[in-house]
Amino acid sequence: MARGDSRSKVARAAKAGSSGGSGEPRRYGFPAAVTIVVVLGVLLVGWARENREATSAPRVGDHWHSIYDIYVCNAPDAGTWRAKVLNENDPNGIHTHGDGLIHIHPFNSLASGDDATMGEFFSSFGAIDDTSITLDTGEVITEGFDCGGQPAVLKVARYDTQDRDRDPEVFTEGLADIRFMKDLEAFTIAFLPADEVPPISRPERFTFLESVDPRAIESEVPFVDAPAEADNTEEAPTTSTDG
Repeated sequence: MARGDSRSKVARAAKAGSSGGSGEPRRYGFPAAVTIVVVLGVLLVGWARENREATSAPRVGDHWHSIYDIYVCNAPDAGTWRAKVLNENDPNGIHTHGDGLIHIHPFNSLASGDDATMGEFFSSFGAIDDTSITLDTGEVITEGFDCGGQPAVLKVARYDTQDRDRDPEVFTEGLADIRFMKDLEAFTIAFLPADEVPPISRPERFTFLESVDPRAIESEVPFVDAPAEADNTEEAPTTSTDG
């Protein structure tokens, strides 16, 4: 019985194939409709993704504040905290005011959403990649120098200022692409042995962060004077300076 059904199926298929143009016209409406739906779906997904990225936080007009601090090791359990960046250049809205804070205040799409990154911040005065940083003074610090018998590695730790006891998220790759995710974060850019976690920023940075008006909507001079810090840059013989 199954064999007969098979023969009948083959016969019907052969008859349909040999009917050519003499039979009922083929119906193209359904396949065409499916194709249109698929194309529109792909276009809609692409548009939604681009729109989400363009409107994701931080948005143009937002004003977040985060701490940054730069630490360079020179021996086990010892190191040098770098001075605050004083260059206030601000092409797109992620900048500092010489206060030890990152002001994340996008002026345009180049510094908002997925483009609100550590690389954008550094590009306003210097540079950062996976092996080195360039400061506003022209000083270039590159990993690989001796750090208590081990090669120094450049890494970035993200701390939560509202939960300082939480373990940080530590990055060793894609440093320029690290995104600013929310208001009140703290970042330590550090040169340390591979097995060490960057220390949390100095207390005075937190003190100043807490004094900044959280309602600020414009990028202006700091509301209070930033506290002085002890910066012993002469203790780090591991850097080079570009002219």
